Amino acid sequence: MNPRTLPILNGIGCLALTGLVFAQWRKERTLDSALIGVRTQLAAAQDQASSEAKRRAALERDIAVLKEAIEGTQRAAESSARSLAEKDERLTQVQGELSAALAQITRWQAAIEARDDRIRLLDTHLATARQRLNEAIAKLKTVEAR
Repeated sequence: MNPRTLPILNGIGCLALTGLVFAQWRKERTLDSALIGVRTQLAAAQDQASSEAKRRAALERDIAVLKEAIEGTQRAAESSARSLAEKDERLTQVQGELSAALAQITRWQAAIEARDDRIRLLDTHLATARQRLNEAIAKLKTVEAR
């Protein structure tokens, strides 16, 4: 190797190293750009995941409220059904009592009519007895007067 070739080789080596450094720098810049893009996408995905989690939580709360409302409605329906059954039972009982009361009233009316007939009959007998008594008194007065 001669002393002149060494600086040329050194210059070629420096150029090669400069090209290699430049290529790596370019590759690094490309990777940085890609990394920034991925980080941006990651941030957007995290924001979207956060908003979806909030939405999911809101939907779960809505579902819980709806479940409570349905349970309340079911309890109210069951209570209404029990109340209706009790009222139907009470209605049947009251109708039975009403039928018994109407039957009793019918019996009382028949008894009152029988009593009225007996009173009329006794009144007729009393009137007949009064008439006989008046006739007997009149006869006595005529007999005394003689």
